[in-house]
Amino acid sequence: MMRNLKAEVVRNAAKQRGWDIILRNLCPDIDGRAFDKPGRHVRCPVHGKPSRGGDGFRFLNKKIAFADAGGGVCNTCGLFPDGFALLQWIKQIDFADAVALVGDELGIRSTDDENAQERINRENQSKLDARRKEFEEKERASNLYLRSRLNQMWKETIPLSHPAAEPARLYLASRKILCWDKPGAERVVRFHPRLASYNEDGAFEGEFPGIVAKVTRDGVPITLHRYFLTDKGLKASVESSKKMCSYPTDRLVTGGGIIIGNMDAEIVHVCEGLETAWAIETGMDQEIDVFPTVNATLLESFVPGPSTKMVVIWADKDRSGRGEEAASELKRRLWEKGIKAQIMMPSLPIADGEKSVDWNDVLIQLGRMGFPKRRRAVA
Repeated sequence: MMRNLKAEVVRNAAKQRGWDIILRNLCPDIDGRAFDKPGRHVRCPVHGKPSRGGDGFRFLNKKIAFADAGGGVCNTCGLFPDGFALLQWIKQIDFADAVALVGDELGIRSTDDENAQERINRENQSKLDARRKEFEEKERASNLYLRSRLNQMWKETIPLSHPAAEPARLYLASRKILCWDKPGAERVVRFHPRLASYNEDGAFEGEFPGIVAKVTRDGVPITLHRYFLTDKGLKASVESSKKMCSYPTDRLVTGGGIIIGNMDAEIVHVCEGLETAWAIETGMDQEIDVFPTVNATLLESFVPGPSTKMVVIWADKDRSGRGEEAASELKRRLWEKGIKAQIMMPSLPIADGEKSVDWNDVLIQLGRMGFPKRRRAVA
């Protein structure tokens, strides 16, 4: 391999070949299903372990087509915006070696090869521009469709207090949650009588009643988070009973969450899931508002309002350590910004055969006595 190749020459050549083809050849440890459907989650090719709630690695395929950029993200390891960064991470090599590796795969192994490829790149630039324009047009059409789909789904919801929303109330009662009807909740969390569920391969799994929560960022609706149930209030038997809807590429979910209450208070409480948030509020006698960010990745990127002086992070305890890791990363960022932060971990051990324990499990097993305020009162 030849080091010190011009990165832009190799990058433009890679776009023409396609990063999907290049990475499939160079990274056999990446599950082939990730290539078949960019955006699909598979096991991480580096640490091999799934993140909490499932596999944590996927290719990026928004704003820039995966074949043109080659980026990916692991919920545990972080973001790798292009093919070179991805190779540096997977192969544990520096940038120059990553460029040389791709160059070798493309047949660019000498200065003469590099000069010849530079001429080819100039000749093919119009084709690349046309391909990018086609992708952008498809993306605009997709964004319009997604907005329409999200709006229609929300229009079809009814309040959790509606007689037809009995499956949702049964489910929440089984989780010992009492504050689902708190002021303002009806505008954010509602019931849908028939949610269509598809697995990762796109296969139809059926229609189910479910809870739908609005995910917003800075007051702007981003997407919807769905909880699939049965008519009797149990979790639906599908590949994943909790799914976030796809959302337009001009919207950013990072820093958002399921917001009910005042996000700009001096002391703010955050956690991962909606059930966890409502369980904490129930356990703390509904004296606090807790904001769920939906998952660990979004928890660690949480951004408090300008008036916030302290953030209490109610973490999940996972065998993988992902919940505590996300909470610790958020705490570190907040302290760097001059905002105090405290992590609250569930006192319960993780049961045999289970992947995690959260504050909803604490409420179910210990009731209000499992929460800090109650423990202090008894002591």
